[in-house]
Amino acid sequence: MAEPTHLIRIECPGEESTERVGEIIAEVASPPVCITLEGELGAGKTRLARGLARGLGLDPDAVSSPTFVIHIEHRGEDASTPTFSHLDAYRIGDEEELEPIGFDEILADPERLVAIEWASRIGSALPSDRIDVRIDHRGEHDRAVTVFDAREDDARRLRLREALEARAAAWCTTLGAERSCPTCGATCEDLESRPFCSQRCRLADLAGWFGGDFSISRPLNASDLLED
Repeated sequence: MAEPTHLIRIECPGEESTERVGEIIAEVASPPVCITLEGELGAGKTRLARGLARGLGLDPDAVSSPTFVIHIEHRGEDASTPTFSHLDAYRIGDEEELEPIGFDEILADPERLVAIEWASRIGSALPSDRIDVRIDHRGEHDRAVTVFDAREDDARRLRLREALEARAAAWCTTLGAERSCPTCGATCEDLESRPFCSQRCRLADLAGWFGGDFSISRPLNASDLLED
């Protein structure tokens, strides 16, 4: 199995665009899958989680922040609809607090998509096989989304990358060997800044992104724009 080699980047000019990214991810990244959601307060983590619910065929309006309850489970009326577990680790002070909600059992369910807001607060409890999503403010409603797909299945990673390129105008940046920081080349050890080695490098990269230093990985064509 090859190591993940790309960061997937998407500009979201509005809240609906952020939700749409979540919808595409859920449609393409079939369960079981764990998705971490990072970003400052108000960045749009819960908004993207609503998109995940929509992509699974669930009611996005039923999704709200689980900050005070830690875990909210969403099930569809149809037994074939995957279960959506929405967690928020913001108020968790110790990873032992995950035991009462059956965190290990939640991750082990083969018919479940798990999304965790503020996931870096429970870093050592997270599975290595997961999708990391970072959301950054670009304006009042505009956001920049960065996806790092660390799942072990090469074909699944490629499928998600191509879907986001075609349906969300995403573009990709190549990562260095051993998941080194794409800004300075240092080893990435700070989970909250991952895939960058630090907040400083993340912000430097973001500035270059907004400044036009990066380009779309391939031209869009008419079929891309028509595909829903």
